[in-house]
Amino acid sequence: MDARILAELQRRYAEPHRSYHRWARVAEMLAAAEDVLNGIADRGAFILAVLFHRAVFDRRMPDGPARSVALMRELAADTPAPTLRRAEGLIGALAARELPKTSDPSLRGDAALLLDMDHAVLGDPRAVFDAYEEAFRREYAHLGDDAYAAGRAAELRLLLWRDRIFLTDRFYLERERQARRNLERLLERLG
Repeated sequence: MDARILAELQRRYAEPHRSYHRWARVAEMLAAAEDVLNGIADRGAFILAVLFHRAVFDRRMPDGPARSVALMRELAADTPAPTLRRAEGLIGALAARELPKTSDPSLRGDAALLLDMDHAVLGDPRAVFDAYEEAFRREYAHLGDDAYAAGRAAELRLLLWRDRIFLTDRFYLERERQARRNLERLLERLG
């Protein structure tokens, strides 16, 4: 990828209102992608989605994913159109927190893997999860404690009501139990 594009992305991911969704998070996801490279159907689109999924980010603005896609299309305009469309579908899956509605099994597979990579921190050891939650909360500094607790608790309950938090067997087997323990403990703390 062009050095100018990477520099622009690094600048964006270093914005002061970010606490968790920073360049280090992108680097973690890219490293995780390296571990499962053979399981990714379209590596170019997958990497673009990782790089751009939170390029435009402000918790007060719900159109961040759409603006991130627009930025990707602008900065990576030389990328083949099918790759850009697929990356857009992956970013959309992350924004919606669900698999895309498509008959393309490879896109669904890549989206499942990307969603699991994004949720992986939920299944990290307690101290790592707690640090994540503190950083996540700082990104919602504009919300009062009661509003944050109500919204976060609702989001966590939706995850816990699923049969599986993780869609792929790899992440499910490695992280599901710990994720459920972390989320249940956080729900108790939120009240």
